[in-house]
Amino acid sequence: MIQKTLFTLALVSVGTAALADCPQSMSDTGDGVFVSFNDFYVRYDRLADGSVIEQEVYLEDGGGFRVHSISGAFVLQSWDTRHGALIGNTSEVTTYAVGVDNLPTLFPGQTWQGSTVRRHDDGTTNVETVDVLMEPETRMSLGSCSYASWPIRVTTTGEDGGAYVDRLTYLPSLGFAIYHGGSDAGDSFVPDMPVAISTEPPMVNGDGVLVGAAAGNPTPAPAPAPEPPQLSK
Repeated sequence: MIQKTLFTLALVSVGTAALADCPQSMSDTGDGVFVSFNDFYVRYDRLADGSVIEQEVYLEDGGGFRVHSISGAFVLQSWDTRHGALIGNTSEVTTYAVGVDNLPTLFPGQTWQGSTVRRHDDGTTNVETVDVLMEPETRMSLGSCSYASWPIRVTTTGEDGGAYVDRLTYLPSLGFAIYHGGSDAGDSFVPDMPVAISTEPPMVNGDGVLVGAAAGNPTPAPAPAPEPPQLSK
């Protein structure tokens, strides 16, 4: 792979970023956009056809996933990974009954339903129904940066009637969706929320903890209450 140029994401000391410090489009970087969470990060790269490759890496053991999708909502292929390398026999390819060229361009308030076939490396398949719900536009804060965002709910129902709900947030200015996790329909769900965004790869300290811009801007702890004055004897 050709080494690409890295750009530094600088944060001003007051905890707010100048407009140029926050990537506003994928043209702001030649080396992808990195979104950091508390214990993992995701790199997003847009391909020439507008689809997106996302590479998720967990800090603890290097495990993760590689996903090729359209808008995040329409997964085309996925793999398990270890330290960024693909793990054999873990690929899944999803085909859509309507064809990739007929998948919708997403916008707030839109709903879509379609049939898919998910094929595993071992040749087994899952025939599923996918329901996509785009919620009204809101804003998402990523460290010092703020973006218009479109929450997405993707419900995948298998032939046995069991349904799984994935939740994402699409950033229209950047053209990719941040994945928050998922759960079986009806189960409680606690989303993974990002803490920072950068055009520079995140950094960790010797303990594997995110540092610098990748750690976002946590609210500082309140100062301790002053000690009461001591009366002299």
